[in-house]
Amino acid sequence: MANIFETITKYLPQAVDKYFVAESKTAILENGSKYIDVNFNEAGYVKIATFLMDGLGNYMSTQEVVNVDSQYSAYAGNLADGSRDGFPIGNTTLTWELYKLQWKRGKQFRIDEISDEETAKVVVGNMIKDFNVYKVIPEVDECRFSVIADQASVTLGNLYEETLSANQIIARFNSAYEWLSEHEVPSEEQVIFVNPSVMTLIRNTNELEKRLTQADFKNGNGVTFTLMAYEGRPIIEVPSSRFFTDVNVLNNGFSTTSGLSRQINFIICDKKAIIPIRKLEWSKMFDNNSGVINWKGYAFDYLLYHGVVVPKNKVAGVYVSVGETAGGASAKANVLYLDIRPGTAQHTWKLNNYFTTPSAMRGTIVYSASAFTVGSTVTVGDGNTAIAVNGVVTEANGDAKTYYFALVDARGMVIATTPNALTFSPKQ
Repeated sequence: MANIFETITKYLPQAVDKYFVAESKTAILENGSKYIDVNFNEAGYVKIATFLMDGLGNYMSTQEVVNVDSQYSAYAGNLADGSRDGFPIGNTTLTWELYKLQWKRGKQFRIDEISDEETAKVVVGNMIKDFNVYKVIPEVDECRFSVIADQASVTLGNLYEETLSANQIIARFNSAYEWLSEHEVPSEEQVIFVNPSVMTLIRNTNELEKRLTQADFKNGNGVTFTLMAYEGRPIIEVPSSRFFTDVNVLNNGFSTTSGLSRQINFIICDKKAIIPIRKLEWSKMFDNNSGVINWKGYAFDYLLYHGVVVPKNKVAGVYVSVGETAGGASAKANVLYLDIRPGTAQHTWKLNNYFTTPSAMRGTIVYSASAFTVGSTVTVGDGNTAIAVNGVVTEANGDAKTYYFALVDARGMVIATTPNALTFSPKQ
C-alpha cells in the first residue's frame, strides 16, 4: 500500500495540471511565462521579471557626432578604429519583483483503513480527482476573477455597472473592444469571459449575422482546445457561482461577501496582462507506518499557494461589466435548493432531495425561523432543527409556518442557504 501512496505523491502535481487544463475556466490565462520564477526558497511568494528600456533617440551622422554629449556612443572617439558613430546610448534593465500570493489554502483528509490495494487505488484516486475538480478549481477560478474585476474602476473607464438586455450585448462588446484598442491591447490577445445569462443573450441576439465562429486556442501547457469566438476573441462561459466580485474565502470553500459581491456580467482582458499563479507546495499520503497519524487509516495532506498578479502597467488590459446590485451575487453562489413535497400524513411536508450551487456540497440541512448567513456557525438544537433527506416538516396545529434552510458542514459552519424563506401552508 505504501508504494501506491508514494506514486500518488510523486505524480500528483502533474495530475493537478491536467485537472486545471480540463476543468478550469481560467486555464487559458496560464501562459507559462518564462518571466515567472516560482522555484525559489520563499514559500508563498513568486518573482516576476520586469524589463525597463529606453525609447528611440536621434541618430547623428559622422559629421554631427563630433560635438554631441556623452549620451552618444562615439562621443570620445572611443571606437577601436578611431571612427565615430551617432547611436544614442540606451539602457536595458531586468529587475525581479517579489509578489506575495494572496491565498495559502490546505486541507488534510482522513480515510479509514482500506485493506484491499485495488480498492484503495479507486477510493483515493477518485477522492483526489473530485477534490480538485469540485472544490479546488472552482475556488481558484473565482479568486482569480475577483482579483481581475477589482483592477477595473469607473474612474478609469473600464468598469460598468449595468443590467444587460437582449440585442445590446454585442454592442457592449464592441465598446469594450474600442476601449481596449485605444489602450493598445492587441485584439489577438483578448479573451472574453461571460456568465450563463450573458451567454444566452449572445445566442439569442439579433445583432449578429454569422460572426460567431469556432476557433482553436492553445494554453501555456501546449494543449489545444476549441472555443466559440467573436471576431477572433474566444468566449468562455463561466458558472455564476465562480464569477463574482469580492470573494470571501472560508475554512470550507468560498462564498460571496454579504452586501458587497456583485455578479460579473463579462470580463474582456488581455491574456498577457493577467498572471495567474498556483503552486502545489505540499502533497503527501500517510499510513499507519509513517509515525505521523495515530488512527487506523490514512491521511492525505494538500497545501496550495495561489494568486493572480496584474502589473500596474497592465491594468488597461482589463474591461469589466458587473451587475448594478451590490449583494446580488448571493442569488447564484452558495445556494441550497430543496425538493419538498407533501407528506403522507396530514400537516406534513417531506424533504425529497436537495442540490447546491456550486455543485457537490454536502453536509447537514437545518431549518429555523431566523435567516442564516454563509460562513456563520450554528448549533443544532439551539433554535435550529436538523432534517435529513426523506425527513418531515410538520405544521403545528395546521398553521402556516415560514422557515429558512441552510446546509451546515461538520463543524457547524453554514456553507449554503436557500435563496428565500419557505412557507409551508396548511393542507388537509
